[in-house]
Amino acid sequence: MQKNKKKVSLDDEIYSMIKRAITNRELAPGTKLSEEELANMLNVSRTPIRLALKRLSYEMLVTIIPRRGAFVAQPTPQEVKNVFEMRMLLEDYSVRKACEKSKESKGFFERIESCIELEKAAYSQGDIPGVLLQVEDIHVEIAKISGNNILVNQLRDLIALTNIYLTFFGSMSSNNPRSPKEHFNILMEIKNGHSEKASLLMYNHIFSILNRLDFNLIQQTHGGIESVFKKTNDVKAN
Repeated sequence: MQKNKKKVSLDDEIYSMIKRAITNRELAPGTKLSEEELANMLNVSRTPIRLALKRLSYEMLVTIIPRRGAFVAQPTPQEVKNVFEMRMLLEDYSVRKACEKSKESKGFFERIESCIELEKAAYSQGDIPGVLLQVEDIHVEIAKISGNNILVNQLRDLIALTNIYLTFFGSMSSNNPRSPKEHFNILMEIKNGHSEKASLLMYNHIFSILNRLDFNLIQQTHGGIESVFKKTNDVKAN
């Protein structure tokens, strides 16, 4: 690990490194993230490790338990289902409001269509983080039409959570992805002002994501922090 970088850059580097290991499923949910072990393997003090873990805990990728330490988050199937159910409720309200008010928002349809094209491009490149970013933008843009900032903020938080669950338990194939077409169909119903059809399509879209999650994927992650970060440290040292 290079030590001649500014402290904030080092913090960001360590944060990104741990986050990447989690989102790439190199570290299984429930894996202990020892500050001391990580500091030794990355050749840094414990302070940037602690800051990175705290930052990841805010994103719910890491769980910090007093007197026990930090662990990769391990949501239960019921917790995942509860979050998706709440998202369905808010998405229903969001899409109905969009049907009422979308024509009042200049450039709304062009923005969503652009996001869908970027989503397609990310799928074609196998860029799953890029896909998730565009998916969040699509749903947040729809919510913004309501003019209700509480809805927008709550929905953004729920989307972030469901994206985490997709990271842990989803198998997102770039071969013939459903999502762009589903987003386009929802957009067309919003454009036509068909609130019932748009609501049904949105419900089916979110429910199908939940239904495709595979909680057995957790068994496919077999790396520990030593195997993951020792390799990273060796690369940094070269």
